[in-house]
Amino acid sequence: MRIGPVVVALVAVVAASCGSLVDEGPTEQEIRDSSGVTVAEAIPLVARNFTLVWPESISVANGDVDVSHGCRTDANSLRAVGPPWTPIYERTQVDPSPEFVDRVLANLEALTAHGFVRDADPIPGDQPENRSYTDQRGFTVSASSYGANPAQRRFAVSSTAPCAAE
Repeated sequence: MRIGPVVVALVAVVAASCGSLVDEGPTEQEIRDSSGVTVAEAIPLVARNFTLVWPESISVANGDVDVSHGCRTDANSLRAVGPPWTPIYERTQVDPSPEFVDRVLANLEALTAHGFVRDADPIPGDQPENRSYTDQRGFTVSASSYGANPAQRRFAVSSTAPCAAE
C-alpha cells in the first residue's frame, strides 16, 4: 500500500499540533540545579509521607520504595526510563470500609500542617475521595478510588517524589 503525500503531510500537521509523544524529561543536571532532590534523599521522605496518611500503623522500609519509575520516555519503546527516577510507594485496600477511607482523607488533609497543599481536582465531579496533596519540593501523596463493583472497589494510597537525580 502506498501512502500519498497528502496523508504524510496530514500526519505531520497532526503530530506537530499535538506535541511529542516522547517526554525527554529533566536531565540529572537540571534536577541538581533546580530542586536538588536525590534518590537517596527522596526514598525515606516517600516512606515517611506514606506512613503519615495510611490509617493503620505501618512501617515502610526504604527498600520497599520503588525506584524503577523513570522520568523520561524512551523514544523507541515509549516506556518510562531513567535516570532520573521518581521514587514511589503505593498500597491498595480492596473493599475498604467507609471509616478507612475517612481516616485516609483526614490524614491527607492533616498534611497541610507539614507544608502540603491540596491539588486541584483533575476531573471535577469525579469520586470525592480522589485527591492529592503536594509540597513545595514536589513530593505528592494521593488517594484514589476505582472499581465499578462495590464488592471489588479498590482504594489506592500513594506517595511519590519529584524526579530525583542519582
